[in-house]
Amino acid sequence: MIKLIGLKRIVVLVFLVALNLMALGVYLFSVGPMLDGVQSQKDALSGAISGLHGRIAGVKADTAYMQENISKYTALQAEGFFLPENRFTVKDAMEKLRVAAGISNFAYSVGNVKDIPNKDAGAVHYKLIDSAIGVDHIVSPLDANIYLLVQDIDRSFPAFVRLQSMQIHRSRPVDAQSLKAIANGQPVSFVDATLAFEWIAMVPDKPASPAAAGGFRGQ
Repeated sequence: MIKLIGLKRIVVLVFLVALNLMALGVYLFSVGPMLDGVQSQKDALSGAISGLHGRIAGVKADTAYMQENISKYTALQAEGFFLPENRFTVKDAMEKLRVAAGISNFAYSVGNVKDIPNKDAGAVHYKLIDSAIGVDHIVSPLDANIYLLVQDIDRSFPAFVRLQSMQIHRSRPVDAQSLKAIANGQPVSFVDATLAFEWIAMVPDKPASPAAAGGFRGQ
């Protein structure tokens, strides 16, 4: 009887071991791969979340940069830095400067455009351009009017203008003939000057056609 009970226990143990082995097999061949898939999906989701955090951080950095510099861009825009730079803009600006300086007449010329390499401008699909402005044949009664023109062109001309050189000399004496001409309302210039400026502006990297843009700056 004792031997029979021991045999039954052995049979039960063998059955339980076999059952555990079957469960282990089911886990290895079904549940295990499923858990591996879940882990892979979890890792992918973690990577996506990490990437999203990076993008959010980038947006925050860009927003902070914009908030810090928007006033600078607004000031540049107010000064005409982003205005279309063409012959019509130049003509209008020079005429306003002439009247404000009290100069009867002058001649001006704008040199060929030169590109200024700038990676920051290129990053927003713009480019910096530079050209020379020459002013001569100035009809002005006094040199003070010429100095006023120089001062105003630096403050009022669209975009950025920098004085490169200025030459002033007396063109005629103050005599009876000159005074008579002034009395008759004739324009008299006692001084003559030659001015050279550098004009820098920012224009789209791919501007409109020359005909549409006035066939000038940046074309």
